[in-house]
Amino acid sequence: MNFLNYQKCSVLLFAILLVAFILPATAAGNIEKSYTVQPQSTISRQFSLINIQPRLLSQTHNQKLYVSIPASLINYYGNLTHIVNGDSDYVQFVTPQTVAPIADSILKVTDKLPNSQEQFADAVLALVHQIPYNVTTPKYPVETLAEDTGDCVGLSLLAASIMEAGGLNVVLIHYIDINPQHMNVGVYLPYTPVYHTILMAPTSFTYDDKTYWTAEATPGANWKVGDQSPMLANAQAIVIPLNNSEQPLLQGQVSASLNSNLLPSSITLNPTQQTTSTEVNDERTITISGTITPAIPDQTVTIYVDSSNNNNEAYNFFTAATNNAGDYSLNWNFTTSGAYYLTASWNGASNYAGSDSQTVPVFIGPQSYYQFDAGSYNYIYGQPSLPAFATVPMQGANSFLSLTIGTNVSLSYDFIVLQAGQTISNVQTINVTVPASIERVLTYNGRLQTVNVPAHNETVPVNIPDGLAPLMLPDDFNQTLDNQFCFILQDKAGNYVLNVNGLSQDDLSNMQAYAAITNATSNIKQDTWYHVTTKATGNTSTTNLENSNGTIIENTSTQNSNNQTVLLITNNEDTAIVLKNLTIQTQNSPVQTPQATQKPTSNPLNETIALYVFASFLAAATVALLYARRQRKTQRQTENNQSRVFK
Repeated sequence: MNFLNYQKCSVLLFAILLVAFILPATAAGNIEKSYTVQPQSTISRQFSLINIQPRLLSQTHNQKLYVSIPASLINYYGNLTHIVNGDSDYVQFVTPQTVAPIADSILKVTDKLPNSQEQFADAVLALVHQIPYNVTTPKYPVETLAEDTGDCVGLSLLAASIMEAGGLNVVLIHYIDINPQHMNVGVYLPYTPVYHTILMAPTSFTYDDKTYWTAEATPGANWKVGDQSPMLANAQAIVIPLNNSEQPLLQGQVSASLNSNLLPSSITLNPTQQTTSTEVNDERTITISGTITPAIPDQTVTIYVDSSNNNNEAYNFFTAATNNAGDYSLNWNFTTSGAYYLTASWNGASNYAGSDSQTVPVFIGPQSYYQFDAGSYNYIYGQPSLPAFATVPMQGANSFLSLTIGTNVSLSYDFIVLQAGQTISNVQTINVTVPASIERVLTYNGRLQTVNVPAHNETVPVNIPDGLAPLMLPDDFNQTLDNQFCFILQDKAGNYVLNVNGLSQDDLSNMQAYAAITNATSNIKQDTWYHVTTKATGNTSTTNLENSNGTIIENTSTQNSNNQTVLLITNNEDTAIVLKNLTIQTQNSPVQTPQATQKPTSNPLNETIALYVFASFLAAATVALLYARRQRKTQRQTENNQSRVFK
């Protein structure tokens, strides 16, 4: 071999070794990723876990990590605030407990490696690098996992969450004097990183007398702990500590498993009447129960309660534990009438994926009060004492649900009426004579006037129950109370809409002229399931109400002159109506309506997600003959990637 050929071979060998150290070492290169939507809209992700043993490229440890995210968990975080007014607001997005199963799985691979903390952090970066880059608004980690996309903020928040869940001390690093701005993670290590990219000096920041090494979460290159893009070398950075990140978990977790697909699980949710009665009027309660499969004891079940359509943007949750049979139960107390959407969720265990129950709408009617007549006024007991203009919250909800179902369709659903409160009774009253008096009142023009009030009789309670107070109401309060629960099918030029409403007596009287009203209240019993089927074709609709045996107990047909079919089923004071199994059939093709689309306002993450498979293969098969040319090309790619980060 002559000297020239020897020189060329040496250059080629050096270039190959250089590319092996600089380019993604299969962690971001050879990616196998699959996307599936499991039953109950659980989203699954698959990642490659790559760990390079110290300096030995031949000892590559390649494992698969399977992650499952219940849709209810995504909805929960989607309903939290995403507003960032300052750097400290980013801390709220760091949720280590929620992604702890991912950290636990990675630790099983890295905890026995020579520099386990650093290699754990590098493995987290390798995982996050597999998520495609895209500019987004700030997202919680579960949202980034579910949407499978993120920018430098979202990917850094995800990486920081997993790292903190794995026991690392991390911070966020915000580069503020470049355009666009940028974010990555700082990882505390008591030593200089061992595995940072060759020919790159490791970069660190000092905060609180600790050294935090940069960790780049965007997939521009195979960044390791200590690596930093040359474009950030002179950028001004703000270190954001994570002292106030997520507290101990209450609202759920993702599921994760190494090297084996997570097995499916299921969970049910059944609202029932509370078995024990209550003597306090304002305790409005129903029981929520169900079962997880497989039956595993001591598992935490989360009940999400979405009441955002009640104009309070509330999204709450409660927890219960399973017994030896996998059953759970809790009493749900509420105070406000309106529509609530309940979903039970289980995080999963061992090799089982988490799962969500069917989302169950629960429609809460107005609260009843003890009433008695007193002259020209109608008194009730409520808490606290309020003037008549403040009685609107007591009137009940007028509209619970509105769902457009189309034309030439049939639909069916099940419902149950549950007692959810108790009217105070046996309050004794007496007639008393109020003696004559002289009162000074302020007239409309601002003058004080003396008024002689004659003696008169009043009906008053003998004893006022503890914690309650008398409340004066308008004379027509009962007529305007939205306590007549109805299913209404409305024909809008052949395009039918299903409305679930709470109407008043006045509303029903006004509808007599243009609606076909069927009063089924005498046939409806509490704590009993009923089935409704409706066929709507052209200007004709037929509705059947069936009991649990399939026997038709009410039938209503309308044609032409009536554009609304009203099925009145109950006086819903102190009651909750539960809806299940809403199914729409179009042209003889049954379609189970997604639970989320039954709500007036739906989250796009609740809608059907297309099943697809994406695969990418990137390998360093050839290298340039000259090292300088290779370096220039790599530098251009880095600049292009960095110019896209952080809006």
